Amino acid sequence: MEDMRLFGRLGHLSDQQTAALTDFKVLLLDKQLYSPEVIIDEKGSVPATHEDALLLKFLRASRFNLVPALRQFETTEKWRKDGAINEIYDGFDVKEFEETRKYYPQWTGRRDKNGVPIQVYEVGSLDSRKMNLYYQSAKLGTKSTESSLPATTQRLVVIAEHSTNFVVPLCSSVQKRPNSGVPIETTVNIVDITGLGFGQFWALRNHLKDASSLAQSYYPESLEKVFVIGAPTGFTKIWDWAKGWFDAATTSKIFFLTPENITSTLKEHIDLDNIPKKYGGSFDWEFGDTPNLDEELRALLADAGCHDIPFTPGSVHWKDFDGKQSVVISGTENESRR
Repeated sequence: MEDMRLFGRLGHLSDQQTAALTDFKVLLLDKQLYSPEVIIDEKGSVPATHEDALLLKFLRASRFNLVPALRQFETTEKWRKDGAINEIYDGFDVKEFEETRKYYPQWTGRRDKNGVPIQVYEVGSLDSRKMNLYYQSAKLGTKSTESSLPATTQRLVVIAEHSTNFVVPLCSSVQKRPNSGVPIETTVNIVDITGLGFGQFWALRNHLKDASSLAQSYYPESLEKVFVIGAPTGFTKIWDWAKGWFDAATTSKIFFLTPENITSTLKEHIDLDNIPKKYGGSFDWEFGDTPNLDEELRALLADAGCHDIPFTPGSVHWKDFDGKQSVVISGTENESRR
């Protein structure tokens, strides 16, 4: 039986899905939103403007319905252009990046049993004092003058872009994992809402809603699973209201764990040495720490010439140039490009 995780992914397409991908490219080409690979000679070529794996994410999000897939792709491309998304990420201040990551899901540096990067988000730690400081600092921080997006959205974009430009492709480059021929495209999230009351949730509602809306609108099919931990008594009422932020496909990936089944459920998907101690594993990592990479990821970075320990801060890209993998460091320090 086909693993549902592989549905609609490279190397696991049905005849109908393959035809849909071909038709999608024709539609995008007609709209001047896509250019296919051009072979120059036996020594080189001009790559396609968008990889098949990315196009398939839009198709999977629409269940391979071409009309909504095209609509979302067009909207995303316009948003990226008008918002100068690439310029925001490549010009973002390193210190502000490290401050910003405190308020969003954080990559632990580890992966689940399928090689998917694991993120942790302690929502309960975001009290009103911290959030006030966050929004005040956003007004004073880095702003791309080329972008139409407000400062707080630019910060959120940088976190999303770090995942898509570095974390996910780095993990995808690991060959010792199940289905290594299929690119890693998603993240697994442990969301800890221990102690989160309705008042605190209400104060955070816009912060959380903005993040979920941006992800669904412009980064489709980027979520593998969400394990929600520490739901307080009465959270059902909060969830009944908050789940309206998500589509049905996303809510089907969200699982609420009780104190009794946290460790047993997580270890079905994650090895114990990659589960933080707080949740019953042996991994010495806490929310706020820099990513603590496993041996395979460290080896990949070392082979690419990057030996930074514990981790390279700020805006970073993981690139593959003609089979040679490289770390490209961007961002700014003291108003100068790194």
